[in-house]
This record gives sequence, C-alpha cells and structure tokens, in this order.
Amino acid sequence: MTPRLVKQLLYGAFYLLIIIIIFWLVYILFLKPAPTCFDKIKNQGETGTDCGKPCSPCEIARLKPLMVNWAVSVPARENEISLLAEITNSNPNFGAQAFSYQFTIFGPFGALLKTVKGQSFIYTGEKKYLIEPPLKINPQDVSRVELSIEKESVVWQSEKELVKPKLSARSVRTNIADKNITVNGLLKNEYPLLISQVKIITILYNRQNRVSNASFTTLTDLKGFEERFFGVELPKDENVNQLDLNQVKIFIEPRP
Repeated sequence: MTPRLVKQLLYGAFYLLIIIIIFWLVYILFLKPAPTCFDKIKNQGETGTDCGKPCSPCEIARLKPLMVNWAVSVPARENEISLLAEITNSNPNFGAQAFSYQFTIFGPFGALLKTVKGQSFIYTGEKKYLIEPPLKINPQDVSRVELSIEKESVVWQSEKELVKPKLSARSVRTNIADKNITVNGLLKNEYPLLISQVKIITILYNRQNRVSNASFTTLTDLKGFEERFFGVELPKDENVNQLDLNQVKIFIEPRP
C-alpha cells in the first residue's frame, strides 16, 4: 500500500466520521422523539420504567387498569336505545377521580352507527355502571355495543383522597303501569356533608338473567343526613311479562 493511498484512506475516514457526527447531531437535536411517560423506556430521571419523577408515582403505575365487564344497548322510548355498561376497579386502595370512556355502537355486518364519549369516576374496589341518555337509534339496527376506557385519561387518587359518601335506600317498590315501569324509594344521606349530585341507576333483568331495561334519575344538593324520595321511570314494552321483579338492581352513584 503506497503512502498516497494510506493518506487518501485516512482523509476518507476523517470525512466519514465528520458526516456521521453531523447526522448524529441532527438526529439528537431535531429528529429524536422527546422522552415521555409512555415510551416504555426508563429515562428522564424516572425511578422505574415510565414511573417516578417526572411521571406518576410507581405505586400508581403498577395499579390494575379499569376493566370493562360488558356493554349493551337496551330499548328506551319508541325507536330509541339507552347504553349501559358494567366496569370494575379491582384496586382496593386507589380510585379514579376522573376517566374518559367511549361507547361504540355497531349495526348489521359490523357497520359503525355512532360513538358516544363521556367522563366518569369510580371509587376504590368498586363495580359500577355507566349509562347514557336515550339515543334516536332503532333497537333492531344494533348488532353490538363496545365500551373502551382511555388508559391515559385515568386520574388515580388514594382512598384517603377519594372518599365515598355513605348513602342508603329503603322502601323501594316497583310499579308496572299502562305505559311505563317506575321504581320508587327513599334515599338517605348517611354522610354529614352535602352531596352535590347523586345518580340513581335502575336495572331490570328478565327471567334469563339478562339486562332487559335500564334508566336513571339524578338528585342534587342532598344535605347531610337528609332523606329524599326518588323515582326512576323505565319504558314498558311487550316483554314486560318476562321481567324478574326480584332482580331489580339499584346502583347509587354519589359524585365525589
């Protein structure tokens, strides 16, 4: 190998190194994705992968996600449906002060009919129900309903921060009239403080243990230790004789 060839190789290696450094700097400064709390990489001073400062505490990162048990549509008024879903928070020491969800309604052959978005909350170790007001969709057009919860939207709080007020219902009665079904009762605030809003969800089941109907009502400004009448009205249809009135479920949802 001649001295001239060696010199050319050294110059070539030098220029190649310069080009590599330039490309590396461009990538670092302009192209490399910024670190986040969801990139599955332990970076930016995190004490664990995607947890610890500046991300959420690792205790929260290890929590079990909210679980969707089922989602259905039920007949409401004529040519309308209501959406109902059951979800579970299996974490005994943490609840979700807020989270976002989406109902997706499918028609025949999997065609998308509509999406409905909302926000809610759930207390520690709780099973709860999400219900939407009636939508103008013919029940016969619905093939299935799905519910998804946006994991990144969940705002976790400890049981000391997210305290569930204690309420009780008594004298609950179900009445079947000509055009509707009503579930009435008395709701008492066992909590010494005012509760700004309480949603009362009523679910009816048929004799095959399937959800037949559902509706809700809302009480506002329930004072400490106050007892108040509530009534939930549900539509009556041709399947009323198949209802199992021993399985009327009432879910009381006090807003934190």
